[in-house]
Amino acid sequence: MRIQRLSLLTAGLFIGVCVVAGAEPASDDASAPAVTAETIVSSLNASIDWYRDARVTMREVNRTGALFAAEDQETARQALQRAFAVARARAALLKQNPDAAAAPPAQQRLADARNGLETAIKAEEDWLRRAPPAERAAARRRLELERARLAIMTQLQGFSASVASGAPADLSQQIDALEQSVPELRVPTAPPEPVPSVIEDAGSRTLGLITRLIRLRQSRANVDELMSATATLSRSVTADTRAIGDALRPLGARLSALAENPGTAPATDVDREFKILLARAKTLSAVLVPLREQASLLRRYGDDLRGWTRALDTETRAVLKSLGLEVLRLAAVIGVVLIGALVWRLLTLRYIADASRRRLLLTARTIVVMTALALVIVFHFASELTALVTALGFAAAGIAFALQNVILALAGYFAMFSPDGIRVGDRVSLQGPFGYVYGEVVEIGFVRIRLRELSGDPAQPTGRIVVFPNSVVFTGTFIKHPPGEDAVPLRRSA
Repeated sequence: MRIQRLSLLTAGLFIGVCVVAGAEPASDDASAPAVTAETIVSSLNASIDWYRDARVTMREVNRTGALFAAEDQETARQALQRAFAVARARAALLKQNPDAAAAPPAQQRLADARNGLETAIKAEEDWLRRAPPAERAAARRRLELERARLAIMTQLQGFSASVASGAPADLSQQIDALEQSVPELRVPTAPPEPVPSVIEDAGSRTLGLITRLIRLRQSRANVDELMSATATLSRSVTADTRAIGDALRPLGARLSALAENPGTAPATDVDREFKILLARAKTLSAVLVPLREQASLLRRYGDDLRGWTRALDTETRAVLKSLGLEVLRLAAVIGVVLIGALVWRLLTLRYIADASRRRLLLTARTIVVMTALALVIVFHFASELTALVTALGFAAAGIAFALQNVILALAGYFAMFSPDGIRVGDRVSLQGPFGYVYGEVVEIGFVRIRLRELSGDPAQPTGRIVVFPNSVVFTGTFIKHPPGEDAVPLRRSA
């Protein structure tokens, strides 16, 4: 009576497990594929790939800020542990599965052929004892040939059985090898991976905000990919859980029926069937429990991922707001400079009547505005002002040394437009490094002056145009003749 109560309790327990398994959320794929060694290894590899992708994503996202905590890493590790538990339980189920335990077609054909040879050998032995003397020799030869065939058949059958029995062992070895490839699973409780230090954004605030925005977008893309992989793995685990529940449900019903009403079958047959079904139900339950745990952990991890995407979106909006303020500040400063340049131009055109002075002021305006804009942009995007000033100092010294003649010519240009300077149409005498010229000013450029050479008494154009650098104002002799004076200097240099 006690044994019967225990049987009823066990059957009821398995029926309860089947009911809980049937309460899993519906999925797109309600049927799981047939359990084979290849499907077990493939499912385990998918879980390992997901775990490695999750670790890489968590490490990369943490570089933008402490987002993934140690609990998240532990959740992913526990989900992978349940995947290995499921794989081992399925390997045990593969050994006890009646369909898998049945002899394969080749092995079954060998067994049928062996039975036929054994029957034929017994018939030949009976005939050899009753055969007439004239036919005994032929019967003996047939008997020896059939015995040789039986020996070969026995060897082939033994080899086929050894190969078939070695498959589960190979599967267990594959699972162990895969577990060894994940260092975090070698200890019962692996320490959480340290959160990497956040990479500081070098450069100015604007450049730092731009760099952080790029990293946040990359992190969001990585988290989206991880969410998709987690959802795919979760659907697969849920489908397997429902398939195991569907397989357990008729077993529980049959066990309950055998425990309550064994029927008219002999007690020995009932006990044998009950034990076989009970062992199979236990094996299926060993697969179902870690599957449910893995599905629960994956759902929790998926919920965390959705929370992380919301956090990334919030931080991205904050960075965009700060970046917009920085851009507005820079635009305001540039606007002030451009407004000042416009006021300068309007005042020059309104109050300066002399064309030469007006041209000089407008040229100075262009240079000042360009320099101011360049300095505003450089100082806005630069963070280390000391290093920037030092670099600019060395750069300016190098440029000044390389372009000293050009710079001196530019200075001569502004000196010529001074109140006592020269204008187009004036007559001047220039004593430069390469000779002496008397002529009329034709053009005054930024770096050179052009003269129409005059000669004779009275002075007449010779037809030649002489070009001097503006630096002749500082390096040579410069004489401006008053209006109306038409005298050629008395002396020329050799």
